Amino acid sequence: MVLRAWLFLALGTPLFAMMDAKAQEEEPAPPNIDVAVNAVIGQGGEWPAGTVRSQLERDPTLVPFGKGAIFVPSMTTGLDEPPVTVYFGPRVIAESTTGKRIVVSPGKYRVQVGSGAIQQQLAYDVDVREQNTTVIPVAWSGLSVHVVAQTYASLRASYELIRMEDRQYIGIGFGTDEQAGEPVQTWVLKPGLYKVVRVGENYRARTDFSTVRLLPGQHTHYILVLDENTNAFQGAGEISESELFKPRDAVAGLLVLGGNASLTSRSNVLNQPAGESYAASAFVDGRVNFLIAKNPLLLRLQVEEGQGKLPNLPWQKTRDRLALDALYIYRWQPWIGPYVRFGGETNLFDTYRYFDEDDPPIYRVFNRAGQQLAEQSVDERLKTAPPFGFTTLREGIGVNTRVLKTLFAEMNFRVGPGARQTITRDLLVEDNANDNDRSTADFSRVASDTTFGVEATVLAIARITNYVIINLELDTLTPFSRNDALIIDMSSTIALKLTQFASINYVIDFLRNRNVSARDQIEHDLLLRFSVAVP
Repeated sequence: MVLRAWLFLALGTPLFAMMDAKAQEEEPAPPNIDVAVNAVIGQGGEWPAGTVRSQLERDPTLVPFGKGAIFVPSMTTGLDEPPVTVYFGPRVIAESTTGKRIVVSPGKYRVQVGSGAIQQQLAYDVDVREQNTTVIPVAWSGLSVHVVAQTYASLRASYELIRMEDRQYIGIGFGTDEQAGEPVQTWVLKPGLYKVVRVGENYRARTDFSTVRLLPGQHTHYILVLDENTNAFQGAGEISESELFKPRDAVAGLLVLGGNASLTSRSNVLNQPAGESYAASAFVDGRVNFLIAKNPLLLRLQVEEGQGKLPNLPWQKTRDRLALDALYIYRWQPWIGPYVRFGGETNLFDTYRYFDEDDPPIYRVFNRAGQQLAEQSVDERLKTAPPFGFTTLREGIGVNTRVLKTLFAEMNFRVGPGARQTITRDLLVEDNANDNDRSTADFSRVASDTTFGVEATVLAIARITNYVIINLELDTLTPFSRNDALIIDMSSTIALKLTQFASINYVIDFLRNRNVSARDQIEHDLLLRFSVAVP
């Protein structure tokens, strides 16, 4: 018995090794692929998404027994390309993205692929067999239009695309902030000659246009250079992927200088004067980003200082802000990945509460427990915060998910553990600022605070037209401790672009943090903003 086992091992092991080596030399095709389409799975070597074979190997979708699958290859990424629609007769039975198996029952289907209206898309009739993946041969073309200014900075400007063969209007496209890592839309089109025109123009345009010829199975990078003032075309043409903006090529930065003329209304905003005022301010907005593990780390520094006038009071500081934010997102897939972030905000100069003749003649100061610390006569003003007297910090780590991405709207959602700190230095907050009948002005010292919990953040942008943009940032922290209350921080902006340098903005900020203030802090701003980017 022992002799038989020894002979089996001695003779069988070399035989199995030879068989294994033979199998490795043959490099069999990926399993569950229709033999009829094996000829196309090696194409796509020039695509950013890689070959069809590599896409199939990366796709984790399982095909269960009794089912088959349809696979539409991706040239870039599925979320940046138009969706795929599968019909069984006249009925839609599935919608998905390119680069992902679509599991269906065995049978005959029609697959719609492409940008534009249904009649402008490509249609394929496929026969799906059990336990097989039917790959759609790529007969379409891909087009990515990169919109930049003359300084080569990314622009959120728009353009329109027309197919010249039949003069059909395909749609409107938008530039993105590629310097911040935002992806560019990929058009999936029938091969042919296309015309890129200024918004509102047609196929007869004699100025502000450019043409590009698209070939079957080819992905084309196309750069469109616009004048930032007028959106007039300054140049256009096909470029190689190596010429595109990439943070890894160098540390990239952007500096914006500007100013605001504003009407402001504040209620219970810590370290800021309450009431309605008109003001003038100047700001510096700097951004630096570079690549770490092929994903951008974004650093942003903002400084804003301003003077304003409230009724019956002298000109005073109404804007004093220094903010630093850092964000890094590592994308496992284009739509999901972990993030790490840090942010901080503080004041740079002394803050004062000014008094007029209608204010009470004395003020009182209390500690957080309600014990009176001082009572003094009011002078012209009272110092309520020294430099760096009110500092807030934010930290978070978790998962970032792209919930929505279309031409006109985008939304990202982040969730994970986070922390918020409030650091105070001799900070005084007025307790009875909204009381109508009071004989004294009461102030309380605010203690520093740290809160840990689960943070959830929603970031959304909507482009109504090329000139109207709506931004929303909603940041919440649900504390672990029952002694702490939910923290809500919301900022929303509606911007109307007038020229390259000027815009009208309505901004609303809302903050609820019961660990620092018993009241909701609300601020409304109507701004006429002027800005210029320094290349």
